[in-house]
Amino acid sequence: MATEIKTHEQTIERAQGITYACCVVVLFSGFVVVSRLGFSTVLTLPDIAALRFGIGGLMLSPILMKHGLSGLRLHEAVALAVLGGLGFALLAYAGFALAPAAHGAVLLHGTLSLTTALLVWTFGRSVPSGGRIAGLAIIVSGIAAMAWDGFANASMSLLIGDTCLLLASLCWSGYGLYVRHLGLSAVRAAALVAVISALIFLPTYALLPGKMLLEAQWRELLLQSIFQGILIGAISIFVYTRAVALLGASQVSLFTATVPIITVFAAFILLSEVPSLFSLAGVALVTTGMVIALRSST
Repeated sequence: MATEIKTHEQTIERAQGITYACCVVVLFSGFVVVSRLGFSTVLTLPDIAALRFGIGGLMLSPILMKHGLSGLRLHEAVALAVLGGLGFALLAYAGFALAPAAHGAVLLHGTLSLTTALLVWTFGRSVPSGGRIAGLAIIVSGIAAMAWDGFANASMSLLIGDTCLLLASLCWSGYGLYVRHLGLSAVRAAALVAVISALIFLPTYALLPGKMLLEAQWRELLLQSIFQGILIGAISIFVYTRAVALLGASQVSLFTATVPIITVFAAFILLSEVPSLFSLAGVALVTTGMVIALRSST
């Protein structure tokens, strides 16, 4: 009887984890497209980052005021904020500003299973299965196709953007593993990341010249405020952390297999971005590799 109850609870937890992971896919896909849309306006990278950190930090500040650092040391809390907030967001925005949406989807979210696996193997010394290695090898070939796209177009800015996206993926994978290692609840982790990121970034932003927030049209500002500040700056951190707590960082990272496909179609419809053949090849290879890795881990 006790075994049946435990099995039932595990089934419920997995179902909840899958639901949260699906929400992560939707938010990640929207993150790429809406951010690219923001850079087509007068808004700059610091402006969009200020909306994300400012609104997200304000929303979640009551939680931090109530629970403080939740038993973490200051350097642990700051490291968590840098991985899941400042480092990830600023590198991602830099990548979005320099590279098309297809690159953003593949090199940021499509590589999460690869960067997570690299960190797990480096620090956990776990031995991957043959199927998982094969899937990750295909993902690497997809990244190579994207890199070749940059070389083919002879664009240094594109290569820099791609590099920023890969580093952002590494930051986010590190956040997922670190927050689970710390055993922090999703709500408290989201509050720490949002508020500490705001406290570090906003004073710097106030000193920067050329701020364009007051120059943007109200519709553009409203869209970016809702999406960057509320959905990404606050809710996405909670949703991702909760999914990681229920399924594990490696499993959640593999659920993002559909992000590149969704993003490419959305960018074509909303941004009129026509992907190159190398970009499409990268999307196909990364998606195939993630599916293979996912099947080998179940």
